[in-house]
Amino acid sequence: MMIITLISDRRLNREGFDRDSNLLAHDGKISITINGWLHDLLWGQASQVIQSYGSLLSTYDLLFLGAHFVWVFSLTCLFSGRGYWQELIESIVWDHNKVKVTPTTQPKALSIVQRRVVGVTHYLLGGISTTWAFFLIK
Repeated sequence: MMIITLISDRRLNREGFDRDSNLLAHDGKISITINGWLHDLLWGQASQVIQSYGSLLSTYDLLFLGAHFVWVFSLTCLFSGRGYWQELIESIVWDHNKVKVTPTTQPKALSIVQRRVVGVTHYLLGGISTTWAFFLIK
């Protein structure tokens, strides 16, 4: 009841921004930090993305989710150490050998420069595709 009162007392425009301070209002509070503002902005706009799953724009929803996965994958390429990838590759090889699916597979790890190139490429393509799909759905 208190939250409803706080929101109803504030003058908000259509996007949920406070008309007096031009800050995003959410649950009766106004975000003053960048992380809080981004959190409120994304969650404030996410309902349109979620509602579009039942519409003709559902293809773009899947594109958004796929591009977001590519973008997040790029961050693991850029920020994780070589140990993570080596362990992942070894576990995949162990699984393939255990199930007898292509038992002759011997993958090779990427060099640091190759991993950075893969990471930057995925970061740019995933970020552009995610942003494009998000604004197209909206």
